[in-house]
Amino acid sequence: MNGIIVKYLQGEATDEEKRLFLDWLRESSENRKLFSQMRDIWLVSGKSPLADSDYARRAFRRFEAEVRAMDTRRKRIRLHACIRKAAAVIFCILCLAGGYFTGSRNYLGQHGQAEASVMNRVIIGKDSKGVVTLPDGTRVWLNADSKLIYPEVFDSDCRRVSLEGEGYFEVIKNEKMPFYVETNGMSVHVLGTRFDVKNYESKATSETTLLTGRVEVFFPGTQKKAILEPNQKITCDKQTGTYRLTKVNAADYILWINERLVCTNETLAVVLYRMKRWYGIEIVCDQGVPLEQRLSLVIRKESPDEIFELLEMIVPVKYRIDGDRVVVSPAGR
Repeated sequence: MNGIIVKYLQGEATDEEKRLFLDWLRESSENRKLFSQMRDIWLVSGKSPLADSDYARRAFRRFEAEVRAMDTRRKRIRLHACIRKAAAVIFCILCLAGGYFTGSRNYLGQHGQAEASVMNRVIIGKDSKGVVTLPDGTRVWLNADSKLIYPEVFDSDCRRVSLEGEGYFEVIKNEKMPFYVETNGMSVHVLGTRFDVKNYESKATSETTLLTGRVEVFFPGTQKKAILEPNQKITCDKQTGTYRLTKVNAADYILWINERLVCTNETLAVVLYRMKRWYGIEIVCDQGVPLEQRLSLVIRKESPDEIFELLEMIVPVKYRIDGDRVVVSPAGR
């Protein structure tokens, strides 16, 4: 069966192999779990085919049609139930150039009922970015190495998503259905607004930066909450639950959502600051770096190394990687 699963993921399975695969999925929850694990491994391996942003939904509709064609002799009600079960684990995979993946996972109720809701999951690779439109029309930009989980259909009383990594949200306003972004460090409650949430597992803090509107931030396991106004950022320590509010230029915190970063006759200080926001890295300058020197620069998909090598050619500086930081020094030191 492993060989058939691989062929199915690659889009090379025959009609008979698809029928065998579907029958195998129906046999047990263990089989469905095994398929989910194999699918996840295949996702992160980067072997999924390139496609446009609507590929996943269209691919599943084609698969559903094929299942119906193969099972025309079965009763319609039984067929409908089987397809719904399969949907939780077969929702086909999307991959955009550079590592943008989406899939779905089966979330059963407390007693393991066969009726399951479909949870979509979008995974962004380490060197990519992506944008997702949620069922209510809300748009989410995802930064590199991020994961977003959201339901195929929101509940009638609220909209709830889960985020790992960094996401910029433009939430459609609906006072009857508040919107929640859950992380392992904080819960962000909004009605309709624009904000950025940063929550990488490897970092000790979580951040929320508000551009417009108003949000409430709750801290799991405590009674504490904070209210953000535009151009405020809240930083929460995941271990202690302590937080601080700071005044910022929120627009700087979403530079990364653009397709390119353009600096025209800017000082080196401004260029380095924007690169810090663009790449999500820490940049430290030693004394003597000519921060007032002006230059023009356009960054698209180049890596930090490529851009710093370019800077070394046009500005009298050198750089070195020091753990999670890039240290910039005057040339010749």
